[in-house]
Amino acid sequence: MSRRPRSTEELRTEIEQVLRASSTPPITWSSVAAELDAAGEDSPLAGALEALASLVREQDRQLRLHRSQLAETNAGLLALRAEIERQRRRSAFLDDVSRAAATTLDSAEMLNQLVGLVTRHGFADRTRVWLVVDDELVRQDEGGGGLDHVTSRAFGSREAAFGEPGRVSIPLRLGPRVLGVLDLYRDSEEFDSEDVALAQGVANRAAVGLRNATAYEHEHELAQRLQRAMLPVLADQEGVDLAARYRSATRGVHVGGDWYDAVTRQDGTVVLMVGDVTGHGLDAAVVMGKLQNALRAYALEGHGPATSLRLVHELLRGWTSALYATAIVAEIDIATGVMRWSSAGHPPPVLLDGAGVRYLEVDHAPMLGISASSDIPQHEKKLEPGSIVALYTDGLVERRSSDIDTGMAKLADVLGEHAEGALPDVAEHILRAMLDSGDHDDDVCLLLCRWFGV
Repeated sequence: MSRRPRSTEELRTEIEQVLRASSTPPITWSSVAAELDAAGEDSPLAGALEALASLVREQDRQLRLHRSQLAETNAGLLALRAEIERQRRRSAFLDDVSRAAATTLDSAEMLNQLVGLVTRHGFADRTRVWLVVDDELVRQDEGGGGLDHVTSRAFGSREAAFGEPGRVSIPLRLGPRVLGVLDLYRDSEEFDSEDVALAQGVANRAAVGLRNATAYEHEHELAQRLQRAMLPVLADQEGVDLAARYRSATRGVHVGGDWYDAVTRQDGTVVLMVGDVTGHGLDAAVVMGKLQNALRAYALEGHGPATSLRLVHELLRGWTSALYATAIVAEIDIATGVMRWSSAGHPPPVLLDGAGVRYLEVDHAPMLGISASSDIPQHEKKLEPGSIVALYTDGLVERRSSDIDTGMAKLADVLGEHAEGALPDVAEHILRAMLDSGDHDDDVCLLLCRWFGV
């Protein structure tokens, strides 16, 4: 028997030599088999084929080994891919929770978004939220079921508490404080340690959002109470009829700086004032109160509209506040019906008389408090008996869904349609028509004055 080839190249060379030495053409594997039968087991051909078979067996073993290793590698890659996808989904879930907690300062809206996210991401089948109100846990939805020992344990221990399979309660912690408890329920599987860690991450983000929303809502309540306290109750004025309405914004928790006022001087002149401070919240309400009081004082001292606005402008520029304001002041001599008015960046007044309804669009000064200096023009007009003058803030005529010209045209139409009624009814008709959708992004002020004439 010839030696066993040490390599594929040697084997190929040896088989070719053996086959070339064969006297039986053509050379095929069947003829090789026949040759092998004729030559016997000790022939060179048998030795070469035995070496070939050994090499094939070794290559087959190596192939199976490589396939096994490749399968293990593929399984590992698939498991790694699945883990990466799982972590991606969890990160996306937490990102959505963080966004929901940061994009609204309305606690009820934020909690509704949170509950929806937990369900949509498949993290839990059902969710309940409890918040601390006067040191007690109060459920935030209308579903059935009261406080149980699992929720109470999570609240008292400030740690996750487990109940029946598929139930975990997570405290909404913010430092040493617990703002509430998040109850999570699954129908078909339990919460493992990674799930609990993820749930705590959700609860932590919700707690930060709740803290921010609660603080802002508290400021909103203070600003709203301050604002309403400073809006005057209009006293009866001889020779004129007055009506005013105020509506706070229905979207968000912002409180604006809108105000109205009306005073009567000893000389028989009624002074109408409407203003709007830029910005929202407690700062705007405080600035509004200062400006309102200042304008009232200047009016009662006998200053005309232009002078009163100039004095308030200088006053506002001297404050540290970075807020500005628009305002309009109109005074009506009850005895003569002569109206004088000045405006600083404010929408024009509306006049209804025998000629119809029109805007008194004349020159006005820039906003109060800006650095640019400008004269404040004053205008004058003789009113007809029965005339109605309407002062308002831009929230009455501006909408996201339409331009201000559309709103101003609608205001003029509504005033003209309902002018014959009692002035408080006219004001109500205007607000209902202008705010017919129920939603408005800004506060609304409206002040109406009807001069009866001599």
